[in-house]
Amino acid sequence: MAAEAGFAYEIQYTKAAEKFFRQHEDVRIAYEDSIKELLFGEHPEKIDVKRIKGKRSTYFRIRLGGVRVVYTVINGRIVVICTLLAGVRGDVYKKMSGLK
Repeated sequence: MAAEAGFAYEIQYTKAAEKFFRQHEDVRIAYEDSIKELLFGEHPEKIDVKRIKGKRSTYFRIRLGGVRVVYTVINGRIVVICTLLAGVRGDVYKKMSGLK
């Protein structure tokens, strides 16, 4: 858990996301840097993040080159970012149908 500017945040990973990030540590670092920029940065508009349309409208995706990371945010005293999926563009959107 990290804390900055008076509030804390935590990034959690599903098994599918953790498996991808074990093989792509550079993408994990870029993703965590992007989340930090969104929460505390001076230029969060530089992060390519979009809300997923349709039934999964509570999910967001961050584009990191050819990789997409799908996540959701759970609000409370601590912001918990639950990372659901990560992978190349086409694969991530196909795998989303299996999410709860």
